[in-house]
Amino acid sequence: MAAKSMTLLWCTGSCPCWRAMIALEEKNLQGYNHKLLSFDKMEHKSQQVLDINPRGQVRGG
Repeated sequence: MAAKSMTLLWCTGSCPCWRAMIALEEKNLQGYNHKLLSFDKMEHKSQQVLDINPRGQVRGG
């Protein structure tokens, strides 16, 4: 899969998100899309995210 077709949904304070970011960088998969989500604004439960991730889970740290 080309990095440009990948999108990383992440939240600050989420260790699993940071692990994914580190793994992408270690694999030199640059150019991927990323979107910072806000737990406070419940963005991880938005319809846009639920269409991709039906459980709406982004693990917090």
